[in-house]
Amino acid sequence: MADQSSAFAKLPEYIQGGLKKVASEQGFTDGLYRFEFEDGSNNGDGYMGELFKVFIREAGRDELVVLCKTLPTHEIRKQYTISLFHREVKAYKEVLPMISKFQQEKGIEEYNPEGFWNFPKSYYAYCDMQKLEGLIIMEDMRETHFQMWNKLEPVNYDHTHMLVKQLGKMHAISFALKDQQPEAFEKFKHFSDPLSQLITFDPTKGMTRMMNGTCERAIHALDESDALCRTKMESVRGVVTDLYQEDAKVDEAEPYAVLGHGDCWINNMLYSYGSDSITPKDIRLIDWQLCRYGSPVLDLMYFIFTSTDAALRAEHYEELLQTYYTSLVDYLNLLGGDAERQFPESAFQKQLKRFGRFGLLISLLVLPIICTPNEEVPDIEKQMELAKKAQESGGENVDDKNLFSKTEAADAMFRDRMRGLIQDVVRLGYL
Repeated sequence: MADQSSAFAKLPEYIQGGLKKVASEQGFTDGLYRFEFEDGSNNGDGYMGELFKVFIREAGRDELVVLCKTLPTHEIRKQYTISLFHREVKAYKEVLPMISKFQQEKGIEEYNPEGFWNFPKSYYAYCDMQKLEGLIIMEDMRETHFQMWNKLEPVNYDHTHMLVKQLGKMHAISFALKDQQPEAFEKFKHFSDPLSQLITFDPTKGMTRMMNGTCERAIHALDESDALCRTKMESVRGVVTDLYQEDAKVDEAEPYAVLGHGDCWINNMLYSYGSDSITPKDIRLIDWQLCRYGSPVLDLMYFIFTSTDAALRAEHYEELLQTYYTSLVDYLNLLGGDAERQFPESAFQKQLKRFGRFGLLISLLVLPIICTPNEEVPDIEKQMELAKKAQESGGENVDDKNLFSKTEAADAMFRDRMRGLIQDVVRLGYL
């Protein structure tokens, strides 16, 4: 841990300014408080930014512990992620405050378990895309004993049940706002999918190659008894990102599109536990950089297919869908809406049929990452350098097709999870 005099002075001015502003707003005395720092995350926990922990301390009063999220220092990576960071800043400055304000107007106070308060408190959020500067200062949930699930383990029923219930509430708020405060909600309809934009404007086409490469690995994970699955996967082969972008569009989701979290895999959830340290008692959704307007089914399919396994889905899939929908209906009605008019169950079923394949498409990006132990996570910055050189020379960086889950154990885990996933998507009629 370093003190203010050394570490603070090395920070860019906009980060220094943000921290000073938070200290002042939280009642610390200018000239008497100090900042102390430590790293905020482990390798492999996050892929879009860098985290460090800050202790704001002053004699005679309680310290404030915050987590600072900044853009990567690596120049190529910074340029690649700036649009995502900008979206997350908008989530913390506009989307989540709107959700909070609306619930309070309905008499549902902060942290009332009836409501959706399952996101970190933000003290400061700033992004300047021209200057390539970005900073989010938020509460450090680990200080209140929230922790991350081990991504290598498929998520169990209790944790999944808790998440889908909260997704139902979050989406219910969108339906209520859309109906009751259409003018305030209107601007959020322009929150198109940030990942689609990255796919479109990435000159290296690295994500397209990587997802199509994972699709080939997925097909190879099938065996001779999976003839139907193999046939169905032919419709995905070579066009993964095209299909992804189709599903991320809003047109076919309306009039049932909502503001979604957008990045619903297990590393973006934090859980707290009771005395048994096993049963979750609360959850927070973090990393809002893919927050976007689209089908409510996208968040649901994203989590269920990337983060659970075939065994859990075989036993609980329909029940989890019902938990989600019931939670949405109950909360929408509580907020003064009419679920039968705004999102009837027949519409939910149609959305599942139309957008259910999204669970497979996003898994072709995320599942290799999930199956890679943190100590085996590749050097992303090195890969970006290689991709840039390949683009400049007119060649192709073949390595970026298979960056994750390369070791024998990780590949075996990927093949097992992916085979079960494809079988389920086909069985359910989503592909």
